[in-house]
Amino acid sequence: MYILKNLTFIGFLSACFICCQGFVNSNPKKSYAASTMELMKLLEVEDELVNNLNGYVKTLKMKFNLMERSLIDMSIEHNEMKSEYESYLGNPLNSFRLIHRLHTSWRKWYQYAIRIDNNALVHIENARLMRKMLPTSSDLQQACRGIYDLMSFYDLKPEDLAAGNLAGYSQPETGLTAYDCLALGEFGVQNRKDDLAEAWYNLSLTRFEDIFDKYQVHKAWAILLAKNKQFTEAFHHFENKPEEIVASNEVIHFEGVLATKQNCTAVVQKPSRLHCRYNTSTTPFTRIAPLKMEELSLDPYMVVFHDVVYDTEIDGMLNSSNFGISESVSGLKSEVRTSKDSHIVDSKTLNERVTDMTGLSMEMSDPFSLINYGLGGHFILHHDFHEYTNTTRLKQGDRIATVLFYLGEVDSGGATIFPMLNITVTPKKGSAVFWYNLHNSGAVNSKTLHSACPVISGSKYVLTKWINELPQMFVTPCMKDSNLHLSQIE
Repeated sequence: MYILKNLTFIGFLSACFICCQGFVNSNPKKSYAASTMELMKLLEVEDELVNNLNGYVKTLKMKFNLMERSLIDMSIEHNEMKSEYESYLGNPLNSFRLIHRLHTSWRKWYQYAIRIDNNALVHIENARLMRKMLPTSSDLQQACRGIYDLMSFYDLKPEDLAAGNLAGYSQPETGLTAYDCLALGEFGVQNRKDDLAEAWYNLSLTRFEDIFDKYQVHKAWAILLAKNKQFTEAFHHFENKPEEIVASNEVIHFEGVLATKQNCTAVVQKPSRLHCRYNTSTTPFTRIAPLKMEELSLDPYMVVFHDVVYDTEIDGMLNSSNFGISESVSGLKSEVRTSKDSHIVDSKTLNERVTDMTGLSMEMSDPFSLINYGLGGHFILHHDFHEYTNTTRLKQGDRIATVLFYLGEVDSGGATIFPMLNITVTPKKGSAVFWYNLHNSGAVNSKTLHSACPVISGSKYVLTKWINELPQMFVTPCMKDSNLHLSQIE
């Protein structure tokens, strides 16, 4: 009855497919979506699959029932032993049976539980062989295209089809599931029918009940919106990610882009209760040549040094550097960082100045990296630490701190933001911002999340120095709070 009830819809759908020019010719050997006869074959395949699965379930039930009956008998004897264990174990036959049961019987039950019955193997093999008869991804694409053609030819709306309404013929039992709607939404994205894709995503959301299923839709919808530059709407969808789900690299990337945009346009106030002073304590040289320093944060420790790199040094670096595109892949523009960078020969004078600023050793540290951000140049939210595994970290060390020199003014935009600290540093020629990426304990400090906002007008030049933790053993010993963050690195 179910087959007969739906033949009308199948014929209606297949007629539309046949009208699509090139459909049948493009797949002459087998195309389930091209004719009713092929769909009838597919119904037969489904019957075989259902019968095969039923046989597999019966086999498992027989195994389950046998184990359940045996477990009841064993539980009765076990409870009898517990109620009067002294008299029970006083009988040497009972003692023998207990030892034998635990040594032999339970091992046999374990082997029986994990062993796959031959009858079950037959059903599994049948299921594997029948995979060749199932629709391919091409068949699904054709079926999706047929639904879209129906909407175009007969002015049908996604909500009508999802409810089982076909041009005046209402058949609620043929309504689409949440996964059906999601598949049609994904097809819409692939074929640049974004409005219809969003409609299908919305219908899918209303049908899903599980939060993890819903997140599949939120993620797909957010990525679509982000690609269309609808960042605010996309951000709301990403906010629906359950804590238990580990975000994919694609999701992490888009979340970074969205968060950067949101924080770069936010109004940020400068931190209070901090002050400016002359630094005279990091090295003996600073006692006779103190450095102008402005405190920004105490956790993590972050300061801005003023007038610590000179015009002659800046001109020399910019005139001698060969910039290359940063973070590019196969010549394509990167969405992570849009800039040009260049590694310069480490200057002894600059290294000594960084030591004067920070009190840290420059041994094993990364070479200076000179970066140029032009119009729209940016770097999405990121941390500077590597967060290596313990084995790698013991050999290579992580980045304990970062020094970022600003080598020029920027007309508009280009600020460095720390959203978790509510701090914005505006580029000022000759200044440098310094912060610790790690806690005193060596654990990474997630609060150091930062981003380079897009340059609106002008050109931004920065010089970066990442300082390695290993040579600092006797320079920055662990403080009293060294055990506060151990859980982050275990």
